[in-house]
Amino acid sequence: MTWTRRLVLALPFAVAAVLNVLVYIARPLHWQTQHVAVYFFLFGAPWAWLLDRGWFGALDSKWLVALMGYLIILWIPALLYSGCLWLLLRVLGTRAGPCARVTVEISP
Repeated sequence: MTWTRRLVLALPFAVAAVLNVLVYIARPLHWQTQHVAVYFFLFGAPWAWLLDRGWFGALDSKWLVALMGYLIILWIPALLYSGCLWLLLRVLGTRAGPCARVTVEISP
């Protein structure tokens, strides 16, 4: 696997990490947290039909509820995006055929 493919697969996790950092620095810098939260929901919106089913049930702990919110809104969609990108790269790689994977060997 080339480095570009690895970077493409890591990109959704990088976006989720940047959004997470933005939320943490928004309040001390007096940014409007509502505007930052919109990006959270835009990131997870394509997967809402799958994640908004109540898979995890009711939780009593506030800490656990916050953790599940981050998982459902940021990290599980990042995993799903990465999985879709991996599948797309696999399909495009097999459609290109073996001729697209030519390696050049240089002998001394």
